[in-house]
Amino acid sequence: MRRGDSVPFTHPDTQAIIGRLEAAADSLADQGGTLAWGVFRRGETGTVAQGDVPYRIASMTKSFTAALMGHLTSKGLDLDRPLGQLIPDIADTSIADRTCRQALTMGTGFTKDDPWADRVESMTKTELVDYLKAGAIPIGPADTGYEYSNLGYALLGLVAEAVTGRPFIDLVTTEVLEPAGLTRTGFDIADFPDLMPGIRIDRNGGGHPAELTGPGAFSPIGGVISTVNDIGTWMDAHMDALENIDAYAPEALPRILNDNQQAHRLIEVQHSEHHTESVNYGFGLQPRLDSRFGRVACHSGGYPGYGSHMRWFPDLGLSIVVFGNTTYYPAESTVRDAIDAGWAAATGNPGLQLTRRATAVPSPHHAAAPEQAETVLRAANLVIDFDDTVAEELFTVNMDLDEPRAERGERFAAWREEQQLTRAFSAENVTMTTPLKGTVTVPGGQAGGETNPAQTSPTITVSLDHLGEVQTISLSS
Repeated sequence: MRRGDSVPFTHPDTQAIIGRLEAAADSLADQGGTLAWGVFRRGETGTVAQGDVPYRIASMTKSFTAALMGHLTSKGLDLDRPLGQLIPDIADTSIADRTCRQALTMGTGFTKDDPWADRVESMTKTELVDYLKAGAIPIGPADTGYEYSNLGYALLGLVAEAVTGRPFIDLVTTEVLEPAGLTRTGFDIADFPDLMPGIRIDRNGGGHPAELTGPGAFSPIGGVISTVNDIGTWMDAHMDALENIDAYAPEALPRILNDNQQAHRLIEVQHSEHHTESVNYGFGLQPRLDSRFGRVACHSGGYPGYGSHMRWFPDLGLSIVVFGNTTYYPAESTVRDAIDAGWAAATGNPGLQLTRRATAVPSPHHAAAPEQAETVLRAANLVIDFDDTVAEELFTVNMDLDEPRAERGERFAAWREEQQLTRAFSAENVTMTTPLKGTVTVPGGQAGGETNPAQTSPTITVSLDHLGEVQTISLSS
């Protein structure tokens, strides 16, 4: 009897999954990139492409950081002790009363900060402490919802160093990577001369080498480099942990990996005509429950030059990992589409596509301050009239690294011409959705109408980092 034959879940068609991944690899190759992927069934030889080539895996790193925190918890660390007590240097900051548990589960109330955080990996502890002391702004109370934030995971790294007196990377290496048998996984690019180069693709389809960053205070959020085969081993270790929980002591790595796969914070519920899927956050992982497949655990990663996703199905003994080497390559949607194709083929409906809808858990937010709304307005008006002096004042470190100003100016000009914009926006055009995110709606835009009632007005969305500086300006037609 094969694994899972006794449970009422559907085994996706493996060949359909592989076919979809091969097509995704061809598509990425057309852009100048390279896709690495692996499809593994428990007890069988996996099917892989570029299986031993190292890539940056970005936020998949959080599963390793969480495993280290589990190890420290087994040694006496109290996850509910305030961060300010564990890291005295941040005792007088706005995040001091948050806890390790809240950081692990994305419940600190601090904002989504991917673009900024992805560029500051090599920040030192002193620089991070100074940053927090400059007045980091929470967007909501702790433990009242889900808000993906890298800042908390960076602080988990400082906690690990504070309670052990050892460097974070050394701790992860000796307490997690080596016990798990991951021989081609680490943090320092100097250890991986064959690292797959990352690529930034500009608005005209041109490819540019992505900058590589070195280890630092933000390595716990996304600094790991690994291979498809090593992540295959990592996913298998998680499934082992779920099967044999009674065999392990609380301090054993498998027991920790089991704990990390438990749901702690509901994010949303996804549904289509054919399935329902709960999406949660555990410790460094997203545990899910899919009506088609049973238990699911996964995590994505996105970084300048890279995008990744790992996903496993404990009730089916199946796991999949995908790495792409373009900035924020959509690895999660690549895996999701492949799984959907495998499910459709297995149910006799090849070609069936699922249309998902999602209901997110609402979260309360603090009110935005006038200066934050003013920053959003000034950033949006750069689309109308780009001013280098204003950009210097408003932009955080990632902005020019993510898109050179000349390219950004060209993109803004093209959108401005498309929307036929000539006048600056005013405060009445701004809607603040959180203290650090606002949307500017183009006045007189084609919202609704008799021909297409569902059409919305063009918008400019501006997100700010923890200090209220601009980290993204997104345009929507």
